[in-house]
Amino acid sequence: MQKNTIFIIIIITSAALAGILMTQIYWVKTAYSLKEEQFDNSVRIAVKSVINQFQQKQYDSTFQQKLLSLSHQKDRLTIDDYINTNELDSLITDELNSMAINSEYKYGIYNKIEKTIVMGSVGVKSSELFKSYYQFSLASIAKSGNYYLGIKFNNRTYIILHRMELWVVLSVVFVLILTVSFIFVILTILHQKKVSEIKTDFINNMTHEFKTPIATTTLAAEMIQKRGVINNPDKIMRYSSVILEENNRLQSQVEQVLQVAILESGKNQFKVKRLNANRIIETVLKSFELRLKDLNIIISEKLDAENPYFMGDRSHIINIFYNLIDNAIKYSSKNLKIDISTFNSHGYIVLSVKDNGIGISKEHQNNIFKNLYRVPTGNIQDVRGFGLGLYYVKTIVDQFGGKIDLTSELGNGSNFSISFPINSTKAINHE
Repeated sequence: MQKNTIFIIIIITSAALAGILMTQIYWVKTAYSLKEEQFDNSVRIAVKSVINQFQQKQYDSTFQQKLLSLSHQKDRLTIDDYINTNELDSLITDELNSMAINSEYKYGIYNKIEKTIVMGSVGVKSSELFKSYYQFSLASIAKSGNYYLGIKFNNRTYIILHRMELWVVLSVVFVLILTVSFIFVILTILHQKKVSEIKTDFINNMTHEFKTPIATTTLAAEMIQKRGVINNPDKIMRYSSVILEENNRLQSQVEQVLQVAILESGKNQFKVKRLNANRIIETVLKSFELRLKDLNIIISEKLDAENPYFMGDRSHIINIFYNLIDNAIKYSSKNLKIDISTFNSHGYIVLSVKDNGIGISKEHQNNIFKNLYRVPTGNIQDVRGFGLGLYYVKTIVDQFGGKIDLTSELGNGSNFSISFPINSTKAINHE
């Protein structure tokens, strides 16, 4: 997939996600407004019902007789002559409950002109009532005075949100799922694009690596078939050596690819045994003897491990050190020197391969053990590879309970230290 196509897809899907979020927020706000209006109407209906009941009470003959008697005793009737506090409290509670409003509240009857509370809940404050959403005139009950009934709910917003909490929770959950899924899909697309690029690079490298030895062996075979060469034993030996060397190189490359494929499939059968680190190093160096001499590479050995034994598969352990030394040679500068050492540290046998080559920059050090990752080699254009070597090394080291550390600086060489536990339970479990 082209970079521009991915960019366009990201923009379109981001805009769509933003639209969905905006729409969801709009509907939540609309739902809140509707619930708020519904709650307000329920409170008004409940309080109106309470007022109506006190209003209807005035038509009762007994109550009229009481008011008449009080009017002879006072100059003017007040609101508490018309409304009984206990009765008011009971009616408000009953009416609110009938409207499914069970939240805590405070109420009070106050004189709006004098700004004094006549009766109400314990501890109710005039400031709470004056700012309340719910204020109802009591002129229909007591015409004298400017009396109002006010109700203040302790947390009106919370009450309304609580009534719609299921929808709010579902909206938040679905939006989060959608957002996480969107991010996951975008990251997957970008990852797949990167993997595709790496695989393309791998195929190109593999084609080059396979093509070179095939072309070389073909040329050497053609030379052997020429009349002037077929009767010359020295030339035949030289060309046959080239064929053998290139064939071994090709076989090594195929083997590396196969080993990684087998490791990733989990079908590899390890032959675990007790190994001697010092002997492993000597075996690997012996296979490099002619190559090191040919390239004038200085090798320094310091095998100081008093207890060099650990558990592992001999062929794989040899391969990982072959890879490390081969990398030191390939990515080398002039006058290459390789220091190889073994020593014991905190229950581990440590095998170190240090060189004075081109080194690895900090930005690449976290990625060099990833599958198919290749460090850019700058001006060393003839060095190619599959990006499998260090991934294979790390996989094998992990397989036997070990760890690998890298210390490197661009232009000042690299030091790979591999540590294996002397008593490795993990390694023994592979048997």
